Formats: sequence, structure tokens, C-alpha cells
Amino acid sequence: MKNNIDLVEHCKKALSEGWGYVYGTFGNILTHDLLRYKYIQYPANIHPYIDFIEQNYIGKRVTDCVGLIKSYMWWDGSNPVYDSTTDKSANGMFEASVVKGTIDTIPEISGILVWRKGHIGVYIGNGKVIESKGTKYGVVQTPLKGLNSNKWTHWCMCPYIEYITEMMDMVFKDLIVNGNRHWAADIIEKAAEEGIVKGIKQPDGSYVFKPDSPITRAETIVLIMRALGKAE
Repeated sequence: MKNNIDLVEHCKKALSEGWGYVYGTFGNILTHDLLRYKYIQYPANIHPYIDFIEQNYIGKRVTDCVGLIKSYMWWDGSNPVYDSTTDKSANGMFEASVVKGTIDTIPEISGILVWRKGHIGVYIGNGKVIESKGTKYGVVQTPLKGLNSNKWTHWCMCPYIEYITEMMDMVFKDLIVNGNRHWAADIIEKAAEEGIVKGIKQPDGSYVFKPDSPITRAETIVLIMRALGKAE
């Protein structure tokens, strides 16, 4: 099954290949015939940029924002193949997702989708997003928050792929204080081994768990989904 780790790699490939942006597309190589077809479908979205598109994107792969995600979902090894059952707009993708939350609660999971009304991107970890930003930008990498971010309001898990974690031996250094292990340390470490919980990565590469911190509603949903095997 398609998964979040491969979604991120797909987006990185689109970024490195310099995919362009054409409304209504999802990773196909742009020909004059395809552009003409999309112009007929979406004249208001394409007409203002027709000269720019013809000069910059003919012969290149192109996608709109949600099309970047769909291009991975539909990829058959060399090209995307349209699937009407999973064809969603940016807003439709967010609405179809079961696991979601406000952007301030986003978990550190590569391949989480970031959303604001009418636009969607892919969080690749470490505070970075890959998105098909618009006709004059194409596929670009932007910060999750702050200057030059797209002011994302929410995150969600793509409902059509599996979420897995890149397993590693996590040692939460804050579970031992003054030589004493936290009362829940054994269970926390077991949950980490099972992929149910993750720590918070520090600048030095170590992890902390903050076992006595409050838990948000979004974090609770993620834990439940992982425990049920619906997300890892």
C-alpha cells in the first residue's frame, strides 16, 4: 500500500525535477493538447497565465496543489493514472481525512498533509513543506511556519495512504531524572517500540518525551489510531 514515507520521496523528486503548476493537472507531462483541454475545463484559472505556461511548462510535468498528492497515489511506475474514487480537491482531501487537527498540534510525522482553505501541501519534517504553490512558482519547498510560509491552518493524514514510521531506537533522556526512572518509563518505552508514541527531537539529536506534559485532543486521536493499527 502507498505510504507517507514514499509520498515524501515522491514530492522531493517532483521538487528536484522542477515540476510546474497548471490547475487541474496531477503530474502528467504538459503537451499543447493537454493544456488546451485544461483551458476548456478551467478557463478562469488558466487564461490569465496561458502565455507563462506555454513559455515555461510545455514538455515538463505539471500539477496543481492536491494534484501533487494524487500524482503519488495514482503513480503506476512511470506516470499517474486517474482514479475517480480518490479524486478530491484540496478541501475535499481535508474533509475526507479522519485524523486531523489545528496546525499548532501537528505531529512530527513526515507525509502529514498541511491545509488552509483552498490549498494543500505535504509536510516533509523538520519544519519544511513541499507544495505546488501556484502557476508562477510550481513545486517548491517552503517553511511550515513563519516568513514565506503559506499560513497553514490545519494538518491531516491523507485518507488514501498508510502511515508508517521510520523505526529507530529512541531513548528518552528525560525519563531518568537524578538517577530515578519516571514511574511510567517502562510503558512509554514499550509504546515507542510499538510505534504508538514518538518523542520530541532535540537540536543535539537526542529525544525527550515530556511525560508530565498535557496531551492535546489531536495527539490523543493520533495515539488511538496508532494503537488500532490505522496509522503508524
